[in-house]
Amino acid sequence: MHFLFKKIPKYLVNRTNVLRQILFTAVFALVFINIYAPFDAESWFEAGKAELLLYSSFYILSGILVIVISRLVLIYFGRTSRINYLIYIFWNVIELIIVALVYTFIEIYLLNSKINPIELYIKLLLVTLFVLVIPYSISWLWYSWKDQRKRIHDLSLQNLDDYYVRKLINFFDETNKLRFTLNSADVLYIESTDNYVTVFVEDKERIKKLMLRNTMKRLEKELEKTLISRCHRSYMVNYENVKMVRLSGTNLFVYIDSIEEIKIPVSRTFAESVHEMINRLSLE
Repeated sequence: MHFLFKKIPKYLVNRTNVLRQILFTAVFALVFINIYAPFDAESWFEAGKAELLLYSSFYILSGILVIVISRLVLIYFGRTSRINYLIYIFWNVIELIIVALVYTFIEIYLLNSKINPIELYIKLLLVTLFVLVIPYSISWLWYSWKDQRKRIHDLSLQNLDDYYVRKLINFFDETNKLRFTLNSADVLYIESTDNYVTVFVEDKERIKKLMLRNTMKRLEKELEKTLISRCHRSYMVNYENVKMVRLSGTNLFVYIDSIEEIKIPVSRTFAESVHEMINRLSLE
């Protein structure tokens, strides 16, 4: 229940999104009522298809006018006040009740309906529920998906920017003391042995080893904004220098581009993250 008091996402009160939602709802309602004639709607009007289309269009425009006013007020309050999910749900329920009341008023006072007002209101409330909840739900899911996709895309770009900005990488020991700094492109891979890690660096046509007292788990966190990432319990590879990922039998290996042939095993635990990193970098 805690989520009810969380602020609603901005896309729910975005003017363009709200406009699209209203248009989609109007089209859906028109098609829904005229094709499916819910709850024997034709008998309410005592008319044929042509009259039903005319009446339903008038109905929908009346309801849409209420929705437009409601959403304009919602957009205004969304900019000036904090709207949580509880308020938003309550707002939609009240909107549903008012639209159904407007439809009932039209039936009784403009179309001279002889149906009992309470019975009529309940029927119109059910129809209104269908013609609003379905398009509202579809649009909410669509906007949520688009928002999540945009967030993931922006985060990926931000992370890649961080990767490329950090040309020099600092390596600290377990006491958080700086031991050495390396050019990121020179680092080939890192191997762990007990409480030590070995950083393999290409230096002047040879591969040099630099020992560091630290754990792989701690080092992984320190290097999370670089292109050096874990592929195995005992190995991290620098994707700046990865030339190929190949499946050999049932085992997956990362091949390092260096003066010597180096292939690093990929464990099943990290296979998915390796593929994700390769795919992400291939898009750049």
